[in-house]
Amino acid sequence: MMNTTTTSASATSEEELALVEHHEGYSILTINRADKRNSMSSATQKALRDALDAIKKAGSKAIVLTGAGDQSFCSGVDIKEKRDPTKRAFAHEANTWALVQKAIREHPAIVVGAINGYALGGGLTLVNSCDLAIAVDTATFGMPEITFGQYPALAGPTTMRRILHKHAIWMTVTGQRIDAATALSWGLVNEVVPRERLLPRAVELAKLIATFDAVALDYTKKTYHIVDELGWDAGIDYGSTVMPILALQKDVVR
Repeated sequence: MMNTTTTSASATSEEELALVEHHEGYSILTINRADKRNSMSSATQKALRDALDAIKKAGSKAIVLTGAGDQSFCSGVDIKEKRDPTKRAFAHEANTWALVQKAIREHPAIVVGAINGYALGGGLTLVNSCDLAIAVDTATFGMPEITFGQYPALAGPTTMRRILHKHAIWMTVTGQRIDAATALSWGLVNEVVPRERLLPRAVELAKLIATFDAVALDYTKKTYHIVDELGWDAGIDYGSTVMPILALQKDVVR
């Protein structure tokens, strides 16, 4: 029988900025700021990190990450907050948006992005941080920073790690968006589906992943990110060390 619970991670009692639904083996994490196009205020970033911690404690093997509403997955870091000197305490700390990406990459669960609308700037960074991504057929992707005289500090480098150089620099220097079909052909997402199939398809993948061994999933994800930074030979050498480590870890778990 599936055990389902719903919790929230929020900076205030008035606004639940990150909603978490725990299911058997997986969780659904929703950025709950539809009225602000799911932009990332400092409080929302903290709520996401808190939610990821809660999901780790719950032992979920997979996470479906999506945005509230049907327009925006994530429109990036909250520009109005960044420009408001009364709300910039987070700017004096480490780059909190980078810390969110680090929390996703280092999380033992496999993160499946359910891209329900546009993913712009920091929202594209979030897509890049997901291990898998399913997009609604009306989704759009872009880095508009150049149109503001800025550089996409996180979205630029992470997109260059995901797609061909010519495609990445086109997105960076033109500021133009691409549609879901182009994102699929360029390798930014795994699948494109109609809206009614988006969450069911992402959940379907999460349920499949949740049937696999938790330790093997954790080490597979870690190895993927480590090998991605290595050359061919070094990657093979590292890969050959994983099975013995995995066996030892399973012995400890048992």
